[in-house]
Amino acid sequence: NSPQSAHVSGTVPYTTKTSVSTSGSPSFVGQSVTFTATVTSTHGTIPDGELVTFYDGTTALGSAALTSETAMFTTSSLSAKTHTIKATYAGDAAFVSSTGSVGQVVDRYPTTTALSSSSNPSAYGQAVTFTAAVTSAGPSPTGSVWFKDGTTGIATVTLSGGVATFTKSNLAVGTHPITAEYLEDSANAKSTS
Repeated sequence: NSPQSAHVSGTVPYTTKTSVSTSGSPSFVGQSVTFTATVTSTHGTIPDGELVTFYDGTTALGSAALTSETAMFTTSSLSAKTHTIKATYAGDAAFVSSTGSVGQVVDRYPTTTALSSSSNPSAYGQAVTFTAAVTSAGPSPTGSVWFKDGTTGIATVTLSGGVATFTKSNLAVGTHPITAEYLEDSANAKSTS
């Protein structure tokens, strides 16, 4: 029943910290963004070659190996919204796993809509063609243009080559405030004329 002692040796996993940065926020739809994860520990250097996995929320985007405690991942597939990008270091026998995150805002490209009339003023019963031309600072706009007479919708027309046209021959006598509203697509924002 006397006290006994024994020497025990081994490795206790050390804590780590993962921080994430972005090459630029906000960015635009389709634009390449690079996320950089830096994994550190106060008890030594994280070995090269260990994996960091990048997530958009809970969706895995891909993995990259650490080099000098840094891993980088580039993507151009983020949709237009605010994303929470997470980077998770998997850990090993000496270092425990850790996760960091960064917010990434992805915007649609701004657009400009220009509306013209084929005849203004026009006579009662005369066919009038309204043309809406939509341009973008990014990819060519797709989708539709909503034409309104005041607050009343009178037509929705699909863009063709960035242009939507609509002809109306039964406008009542008087002044009509005609509006063309581009209804946006996955890469381009709304605009009105």
